[in-house]
Amino acid sequence: MTTVQPWNESVDGKLLLDEIEGVLKGHVVLPRWAAETLALWCVHTYGFELRDVGTYIGIESPEKRCGKSTLLGVLRRLVNRPVMATNISSSAFFRVIEETQPTLLIDEADTFLAGNDELRGILNAGYSRETAYVIRVSGVEGGGKKPGRLNELQENEKGLNRLNKLNGLNKEDQGMRNPPSPGFGATGGEEGTEQDEDEKSRLASFSCWCPKAMAAIGRLPDTLADRCIVIRMQRKVAREKCERPRKLETTELNRKCARFVMDNAEAIANAQPELPSSLHDRAGDIWEPLLVVADLAGGDWPQIARQAMAGLTAGALENNPLGSLFLDILILFAEGQADRMFSRTLAAGLERFSGRPWSELRKGKQITEQWLAGQLRPYALRPKTIWIGDVSAKGYLMEDFKDVFRRYIPQSDLEALRAESLAPGVGEEGKSVGG
Repeated sequence: MTTVQPWNESVDGKLLLDEIEGVLKGHVVLPRWAAETLALWCVHTYGFELRDVGTYIGIESPEKRCGKSTLLGVLRRLVNRPVMATNISSSAFFRVIEETQPTLLIDEADTFLAGNDELRGILNAGYSRETAYVIRVSGVEGGGKKPGRLNELQENEKGLNRLNKLNGLNKEDQGMRNPPSPGFGATGGEEGTEQDEDEKSRLASFSCWCPKAMAAIGRLPDTLADRCIVIRMQRKVAREKCERPRKLETTELNRKCARFVMDNAEAIANAQPELPSSLHDRAGDIWEPLLVVADLAGGDWPQIARQAMAGLTAGALENNPLGSLFLDILILFAEGQADRMFSRTLAAGLERFSGRPWSELRKGKQITEQWLAGQLRPYALRPKTIWIGDVSAKGYLMEDFKDVFRRYIPQSDLEALRAESLAPGVGEEGKSVGG
């Protein structure tokens, strides 16, 4: 993989970001704040190893022909060490990261993440340096030799040494702590039988840590989207014009990014940008590397970055399916001025909220008491027998919802409801949502 040669003179960070933003806007129709955020992310990819988080970008579109693949194609020309994939296995995934430390650009994520819990788990862990490791056993099963296995073991030596270092082992005592077991590199003979080096089983640790952009039709899995800055694409209209990126030449920009990071490496590594207290911890983690770039670039970029962070974070919360469901439940309680509601009443009331983000959770099915109970159960909300007047049935108390309302409904929505006197006493502590 080609290493970008830094530009031969110092680079003005503000002008660099302005130029990248211009390239993005000139070739892709993007939602508000997306071009600014992606410009920061492109520079971040040249120095992600200086931080503890490799920021993820999630690109979602409601249907095909919304520009997500075009966007990935433009990003491929702008980021550091790009690797494009429209399908990838779990083993290939962590091997390509271990060997090339790329910026991974994944298209059609919706087609191969569905049902692939292993790859989804690796992606969930891979945004943070601290958690981004997978451990695999590498050796010959059954004690028999197989062509090419020695080469594989030698390739895994780097990963094994890292694992031993993490566990406080050295080469002399690793054999004492991890003796071979029959069937995995052991001959199964008498004690002391000599073993060939290529027949020993080994543990290998592979890194899956790098910046990633993942594009999907529909929504990314919730746990993955929660680790991303999510950009939602829309199909362009006739008046929206942009250039085709076929002849886009970005070598100079690539070199300027490399030079900017090289000149500011120590500052990037040590920076601790101020984050708004309303931002929950994971959102702070994924935005922090981009704020570092903005603050070092100067000009109006520190303010732009924080406006983009506020806008895209609020948008992600407002489009969160469960957040919108809890908001509509709160509205039903508030409109009825009730401190308790039967399950059947809540289910019937939710039917009127068509087109809301949580509607996709229905998968075309009718809203029933059982469906509602299934959505609320993971949040320790369970129906109980309650009385309303002389009638008893399964239902919920408003008091039991207050904590999840504070945690999962966007703060802006809570403030709007309080202004209308519909939600007194909910969210008044100013806690962040989505926590």
